[in-house]
Amino acid sequence: MSACAPAGAGLRFECTLCGHCCTQRGEYGHVYLNDAELGALARFLGVTPFEFRRDYTFVDEYGWTQLYLGEACVFLDRATNRCGVYAARPIQCRTFPFWRNLVRDGEWTAEARAACEGVGRGPLHRVEDIEPHMREMEESHES
Repeated sequence: MSACAPAGAGLRFECTLCGHCCTQRGEYGHVYLNDAELGALARFLGVTPFEFRRDYTFVDEYGWTQLYLGEACVFLDRATNRCGVYAARPIQCRTFPFWRNLVRDGEWTAEARAACEGVGRGPLHRVEDIEPHMREMEESHES
């Protein structure tokens, strides 16, 4: 396990359905998509990858495909704070907040706590369950 991976028993986390993870907030105001994720979302919505790309994404200055976020993700239902594409959501969304940069020495960082009110609450997630999420996030956009 890397130095940034969780140590000890694990980390507490529970989604509170606040929707904050799906809203624009600086550094975390991006959702990157690889081709497989884009295809899965297009299939889920019943559109072609071309239509999905045209209607919901842009390519940033580094060549990464990102979802348009605006104030909030287009797929966030603001009435319920639930994801409209939950079954096909990108890896970045599925693995949040279990990202290496949000965990330091087996503890949530201040950054993690600021980004998500569910960090540090709820059930304990074991290290052996967290590590695959961290790896999946890291590997999802390697090329």
